[in-house]
Amino acid sequence: METAITELRAFRRCKESKRVSVVAVYEDSSTGARVHEFCRSLSRHLGEDCKIIHQVWLVNEFLMPQLKEIAAREAASADLIIISIHHADSLSDEVKGWFDSWLRQKANRHMALVALFDRVDQGDSSSMRAYLEEAAQRGDMEFLAQSEEMPEYC
Repeated sequence: METAITELRAFRRCKESKRVSVVAVYEDSSTGARVHEFCRSLSRHLGEDCKIIHQVWLVNEFLMPQLKEIAAREAASADLIIISIHHADSLSDEVKGWFDSWLRQKANRHMALVALFDRVDQGDSSSMRAYLEEAAQRGDMEFLAQSEEMPEYC
């Protein structure tokens, strides 16, 4: 994953500007921990001179239309969107609605969408990945999907 971060064009733009705006969405404490680890890795790669401004949203907050709209406005102006979720057949209607809302507000900004999934041995997220990849294409964004690595056994 470390190498994949630096391959994003958005990464290079953020490194040059010394600032990156991140909006992250997660489901629970374990998916939130993935977001935190990704942001730590991003920070290491960008260096101490780069400021990371991040907003973090729990998926359940999207059940409240007002909060979903605030999160959509934040996402529309972000450099990097991170979604960290568990394997499932599809994304919830709330998350899809949030995507539709901020994609309409996005304007012509260079952005990247990063999807962080469970380990591949824990299930299949191919339909969610396909939706996210299609959403990235609709928004003319770079897309990166990453599954947690398998733990190493002694």
